[in-house]
Amino acid sequence: MQAYHLIMRIDLINFCFSLLCVLSFFLCVQVAQANLVWPTPNKAFNEGYSIESFVQSTASGRIESGLFGCVRNHGRRFHEGLDLSPTMYDSQGEAKDPIFAIASGVVVYVNSEASSSSYGRYIVLEHNEKGLTYFSLYAHISKFANGLEVGDRIQSGGVIGIMGRSANYEIPKSRAHLHLEIGFKLTDHFQAWYDRQNFKSLNYHGNWNGMNLVGIDPLALFTAFREGQVSSIKDYINNLTISARIRIFTNSLPDFVGKHPALVTRSNLGRNIIAWDVAFSPYGLPMQWTPRFDNEGITGNEGDVSVLTYNRRQLSTQSCHTVVNVDHGVPLISQVSLRTLRLLFGLH
Repeated sequence: MQAYHLIMRIDLINFCFSLLCVLSFFLCVQVAQANLVWPTPNKAFNEGYSIESFVQSTASGRIESGLFGCVRNHGRRFHEGLDLSPTMYDSQGEAKDPIFAIASGVVVYVNSEASSSSYGRYIVLEHNEKGLTYFSLYAHISKFANGLEVGDRIQSGGVIGIMGRSANYEIPKSRAHLHLEIGFKLTDHFQAWYDRQNFKSLNYHGNWNGMNLVGIDPLALFTAFREGQVSSIKDYINNLTISARIRIFTNSLPDFVGKHPALVTRSNLGRNIIAWDVAFSPYGLPMQWTPRFDNEGITGNEGDVSVLTYNRRQLSTQSCHTVVNVDHGVPLISQVSLRTLRLLFGLH
């Protein structure tokens, strides 16, 4: 009888331990996933449904056209965001889904003039993770949350506006959507670069002009969080494929580095920087920064730029917006990358 009770007690202990492990697992998953909140009330993504259940296509009707990447014009046009469809409508057939902040952050930009941007009315939130400062951008908004203004601190999941179809071009009711971008600001000195380009239009949006923003794939990021593959933005970036490494001879310290020390591979304290080796993701995020020093035996002139390595296999699968173009086996820095480098380093 004593043996029976002992066995029962051991079984109960084992059961409680197993239950605790299971609960701990789910708690950990919830904590990891709590870092990002899906920005609309649509539960389809979190419940594992296909993209047809939550992505809004362009007029082409191809559902992939609402995704991030080379998804438009037969793969020749880049789309730097994720377009999410509505699930709620008012009596006039207009979308009325609330838009939620994907993470806690601060409102750094509000554009209320729909006609001044292809984003229409849009909001930018800035988020801080240890050693990183990233942004989320919400576009085509019909209405902002009451009283929302620059400087407001928004909690994760807080309502910031209502989905819509505002833009400097016509979006029909049937294609109202939220355009979501997640990524990084390239420089705090965008206007100086813009003024040197002789563009015919004014820059109405300061540093939050789309040309100063480099994004990561929002759906891939959310999926990585949902599946427990990552628990931070830094983890996600570390897992991105490196498309190319580019060396820039300069002793300057870009403000991008100051805002994202987590992306720097080694300390430069007390050292004389003469160049930077920068690793780029397939769509141009400068994801790793390695300072090069004057005692390392490398030479070059200020402003010299060269390709150190490139991922031939990855580049062969990408139809637009590449970091480098390979011509007869020779890697050439793309126009997109040259613009990025000029913004990052203030090059002319």
